[in-house]
Amino acid sequence: MISEKAEIRKEYKRKRAALSEDEKERRSGAIFIQFLAWLENWSSSKTVHMYFPIKKQGEVNTFPILHWFWESGWSVFGSLIDQETGKMVSARIPQNTHFVEDSWGIPIPQEVERVPAEKFDLILVPLLAYDQEGWRIGFGKGYYDQFLAGLDFQPVKVGLSFFDPEEKLAHEAHDIPLDYCITPEKVIRF
Repeated sequence: MISEKAEIRKEYKRKRAALSEDEKERRSGAIFIQFLAWLENWSSSKTVHMYFPIKKQGEVNTFPILHWFWESGWSVFGSLIDQETGKMVSARIPQNTHFVEDSWGIPIPQEVERVPAEKFDLILVPLLAYDQEGWRIGFGKGYYDQFLAGLDFQPVKVGLSFFDPEEKLAHEAHDIPLDYCITPEKVIRF
């Protein structure tokens, strides 16, 4: 199973790398539009936990979504990796937070307050690939599955992808599926 996941990771890294920067931005913009249309049906709650894109990994650009959340009065939380424990922790991301890329190219929010994972209703989860049942493959560190498993509440889990789903991906007992995935063309509910 691990070698199958490794092959899927390689394939989707290649697929992303084959997209021009302009095409990634075009697709990211289309995902943003699909996301906003989906969000119109969202409840009145306005609390989200989200990831910030690793540009050199070709991830969907979530910064326009972040700015929209700020401008719309949402409470925004993001992810940090605690260097001592190696675990993902939550941080409040106030409006106009400045980001600096670390040595891995990960945008790190500066001067933010680490907080216990407060109850948020929605979480944007990074992925490389996903399938028709909502199982996802990330970069293989398990940060998000561990983080989600440690919550005492269940937020709606949303992936963002440039690509359509695979038919079926291998998954393990500790993996946590998505509830939705948003592509440039559509919103998929699992």
